Amino acid sequence: MWVNEPQRSLREGVPVIELDVRDGIWALVAMLAIYLAFTLFRLSRPRESRAALEERAAHTVVAETPAAPPAPVEAAPAEPAPEDESVSRALLNELEIQQLRRDVSQLQTESDFLRRELAATRRDLDALRDAQQAVREQAPPVQYVRPVSPQHSEAMLLAGRGFDAAKIAEHCGISVAEAELVCALARAEERA
Repeated sequence: MWVNEPQRSLREGVPVIELDVRDGIWALVAMLAIYLAFTLFRLSRPRESRAALEERAAHTVVAETPAAPPAPVEAAPAEPAPEDESVSRALLNELEIQQLRRDVSQLQTESDFLRRELAATRRDLDALRDAQQAVREQAPPVQYVRPVSPQHSEAMLLAGRGFDAAKIAEHCGISVAEAELVCALARAEERA
């Protein structure tokens, strides 16, 4: 099992993966990187030419014109000359590049923010570990507490009173070996 492996549990019959803050931050950074790669991929693909768009438009079904005359349209823009098309395409490419630069800048800002958050989380975790270690050092050592069993507690009482192992085994209904062990434990506690 890995140290940072997410814990899997079931809540109301639905499997749930519990992630800590560090894993969540890395997941967010990965999603942002995937988004950036997808956007750059879209930019690198060639766009359809106007001829292909017009051919596709020729195959589309046009609805009948309405009975009422359409509202007068202001001067319709003339179809751009070939030079204008290249200028507008270059302008569109420039605008898209600017948008991508803004996106990259935003991703870098978010990445820097996540790095700072991760560093703060690590500092907090280190402080908590130091505090936990200090508490462990100050706390008295835990002493062994003997488990309480009614059968063996009675045997311990009898062993403490000085009964021999055979009588304890007969009275408590345990084996002689268990009774001898209980007697040895009782003697060890008396010495301590």
